[in-house]
Amino acid sequence: MAIARTYQVPRSLLLGRQVRAETVHHYDEETGRLVRSTTTWDALWTEDDLAWALAQHAEDAERCQCGHPLSETTDPDAEGEYEAPLPTRCHACTVLEKRREEYRESPPGLLFSVVRKSKP
Repeated sequence: MAIARTYQVPRSLLLGRQVRAETVHHYDEETGRLVRSTTTWDALWTEDDLAWALAQHAEDAERCQCGHPLSETTDPDAEGEYEAPLPTRCHACTVLEKRREEYRESPPGLLFSVVRKSKP
């Protein structure tokens, strides 16, 4: 679902479903000449796709900023049941933040990146 949401495509298409089209040709009864053609496409979103998307939306709405479900984290019985482990340092983020701090007073619009140093 995360990939489907990121690329805004139905889940079933990511799983390989092909959208089919059926074209019906209409002919003049007297001359036998083609008068018009009508093409009908399968629906892009299936009922199953919609169900998956609605379930994902409900799950997202139920999620606290800490990443856990609100129905669990706000339950009075859950008090004292959680702990926050020590943080993990990302060494790339550390140098990135230091570099940003050097330019804090600069006009906005600077883009920063981090590259790994070459080993000798």
